[in-house]
Amino acid sequence: MISRREEEFKKYLRAGEIASRVMEEALKLVKPGYSLLKLAEYIENKIIEYGGRPAFPTNISIGYEAAHYTPYVNDKKIFPEKGVVKIDIGVHVDGYIADMARSIDLGGEHTSLVEASEEALLRAIEKINIGVSAREIGRIIENTAKSYAYKTIKNLSGHKLDRYKLHAGYNVPNYPDPLALWRFSNNTAYAIEPFITNGRGYVDDDKSIVTIYSVSKRDKIPSNNLEEDILRKILERYDSLPFCGRWVRDLFPNPDKLLYTFYQKKYLNGYPLLIEISTAQVAQAEDTIVIYDKKIHVTTRSKLQL
Repeated sequence: MISRREEEFKKYLRAGEIASRVMEEALKLVKPGYSLLKLAEYIENKIIEYGGRPAFPTNISIGYEAAHYTPYVNDKKIFPEKGVVKIDIGVHVDGYIADMARSIDLGGEHTSLVEASEEALLRAIEKINIGVSAREIGRIIENTAKSYAYKTIKNLSGHKLDRYKLHAGYNVPNYPDPLALWRFSNNTAYAIEPFITNGRGYVDDDKSIVTIYSVSKRDKIPSNNLEEDILRKILERYDSLPFCGRWVRDLFPNPDKLLYTFYQKKYLNGYPLLIEISTAQVAQAEDTIVIYDKKIHVTTRSKLQL
């Protein structure tokens, strides 16, 4: 009989396989002039086609944007001729999540920045084992960035994963944070994601651009009949996982506008666009690891076989 732990592990593996396959296909579409909306919808449709569900809206960030941009319902944005593009996708199978990101340098001016993020990720994963401290992983990531004469983004980090939880209580820093004293343990999952920049190494919110949301505490749901009905339908569909206007356009018209209003009323958590404070380029690389049976498994490095 298969144990509960083994069943969970297999779902983590399946989610990672789907994410890897979809990412490989999606990266081939990234080119100047291509629609961000088309790419996001392609990614999310493929995740479903291959047997998973999106764990969060596809993040497509360009240049000095570090994270938290997903296309609006009628988004007209296209990929530019130059700049570092970050594609960050999440897949879950029955709530067990794979989180994965890759960067592409359009224009060829920032190749080494992308390489630095990829090398930092690989070096970090090579070091991870049971008992290794999160601070040590941050040191490796920062030292790799410095070897390329770049900086890590200190206020962005990797994170522990749990069922239906993208951020499950522990952060994996991108520098040797003296407070990150916790250690990797058996039967756990983590997203490792170096953010590397040729700028100052910090991001800030652009609160004027919010395209990703999650439901706040349930006691925040208003008693207004119409608003309550909408929010409870969203909660039933996505629980605590992030979502966007594109995903709820079947529930009501003008979803992006209404969700932003709910965010302003504090009915929803919002995830504003994150930008590098000196408007410098940002590269990101991310994989999911699962420590199962005292072994390290990089779930997003195994492609789904169809």
